[in-house]
Amino acid sequence: MMALFTDRIKSYFRRQFLPRSAIQLTSSYLSGIHVSSKEGKIKNHFILPLEKGVIQPSFSNKNIKNPALLEKKIKKGLEKLHLSDNKIACLIPELSLKAFVFSFDSLPSSREQRERIIRFRVKKQIPLLPDDARFSFDRLSSNSSAKIFVAVARASIIQEYEDLFSKLHLKVRAIGVPTLSLYYLLNKEEERDLLLINIEEDSLSLIAGLNSEVAVYRLKQFIPGSLTNLSGLQKVENIVKEVENTVNFVEDKEKKKVNSFRLRLGLLEPEEEMFSQLKEKLSLPAKGIEAGLTSKLGLREKMILSPLVGQIL
Repeated sequence: MMALFTDRIKSYFRRQFLPRSAIQLTSSYLSGIHVSSKEGKIKNHFILPLEKGVIQPSFSNKNIKNPALLEKKIKKGLEKLHLSDNKIACLIPELSLKAFVFSFDSLPSSREQRERIIRFRVKKQIPLLPDDARFSFDRLSSNSSAKIFVAVARASIIQEYEDLFSKLHLKVRAIGVPTLSLYYLLNKEEERDLLLINIEEDSLSLIAGLNSEVAVYRLKQFIPGSLTNLSGLQKVENIVKEVENTVNFVEDKEKKKVNSFRLRLGLLEPEEEMFSQLKEKLSLPAKGIEAGLTSKLGLREKMILSPLVGQIL
């Protein structure tokens, strides 16, 4: 799977072969979809709550704390998907990765030289870069400079997920970054300057898209249980503060204004009130990521499954 990680994070510009099934693993739930090959529509799906502590996403430390229970849960989900083959795409927890958007005046044509330069930039962001760190990068279109989206993961962490899926006789053909997969769903021509907000139980991820290009990526880890223990209003205020700080950062760095927000709440419990409060308190117009999905799924299903849709459809 390490080769898959370094070579097969989905490119925004190259439409590589992708499986018809995808699975996402988070600290609080598992989800999966299977799409028809002819119509490109979701045929089957599952969303299963996951017991606390089974997966503890981390860039540095062991992720899967209860492999047997996790395997059992995934088997239960697979029964609902009715896979036609054993090839899948996979979204692992965002906190298990580190991702960056780097700008360069230019990049050498040699892949080896590009990797050396990008690794140097990664080490400036992660001074104590583990020896087993692996990274995948894709060039993002830019008129003025070379922008590179880089995802970094430890080989030992990826190996955990590789072992899990191998036991289930599944072949992972693509690995994705959940929030980047969400970004694929957006109509870049209609929404050229926006901030994508992805809220999970354990993290807040933000992607700024300017001139229809990924310009900034940010990830904030929530203190375990913070979204559960805080009042609804406190949750909203904390998230709004992070969002507005990011908007200010983007506008200072890129010298361009963000015009709107797109929201996704990747939370199992109904959060209609939280969604309404966020829309009310955010400084710019906001709408849910599910607005662009044509599937007949319910609102909750669209919210949870949207990263998977972005990954393989």
